[in-house]
Amino acid sequence: MNFWQAFVSLIYPKICLNCNTKIEDSSDFLCVNCQKELTFLDDNLCPKCGSPQNAQNCKICGNFHFTKARSVFPFSKPVRTLIHYLKYDEFTKIADLLALYSYEYLQKYSPFPTIDIICPVPLHKIRKRSRGFNQAEKISSRIASYMGWKHIPDLLLRKKYTSTQTKLSKKERSANVSNAFCLNSKYQIKNRAILVVDDVFTTGSTVNAISKVLEKYEVSGIYILTIARA
Repeated sequence: MNFWQAFVSLIYPKICLNCNTKIEDSSDFLCVNCQKELTFLDDNLCPKCGSPQNAQNCKICGNFHFTKARSVFPFSKPVRTLIHYLKYDEFTKIADLLALYSYEYLQKYSPFPTIDIICPVPLHKIRKRSRGFNQAEKISSRIASYMGWKHIPDLLLRKKYTSTQTKLSKKERSANVSNAFCLNSKYQIKNRAILVVDDVFTTGSTVNAISKVLEKYEVSGIYILTIARA
């Protein structure tokens, strides 16, 4: 660290995004204690949807059209904080960190078979223009690079502008994203294993709406990976 960097760090010390504790390593986003809360979600999960609450007798899988879903972390406060800063405060380098954790998770647990194509849950062009980027695309592109998978960021299109899902009920979420997605007509996906990446799995309404689209094209498997499971 040169003199100027040392001076700036002294006047404006780096703090943990989650608890505001001073961080010694300026490249980190979380302090050591908050990093310890980032534990992989790997125990006693529903084989299909990855629910930790209903692992033995899952009651929510019946209407899901994907083959298998997994999440890297439970939706703890540090994870929630990282996703919030990525989406709403443009801390885009957080996507690198979340993708690295995803890679480590995939390497450790190998939850999916061979993946032919990885793609993000798409944003509508209006929302993407407003935000400036698609957080799921930033994460999926880096995961693809780590894993050596083919990344097609525009495989799926969001053809309908929808309101945010945040404050909606499960039923409202499902209705909100109904018929909101389509396959980009320039791609052929028959007999391909598709991995769709998003930030948070809450009710599964969004990825299920996408899965309904993909299954029409006779894909070999529809897999879902999210950073967190709410």
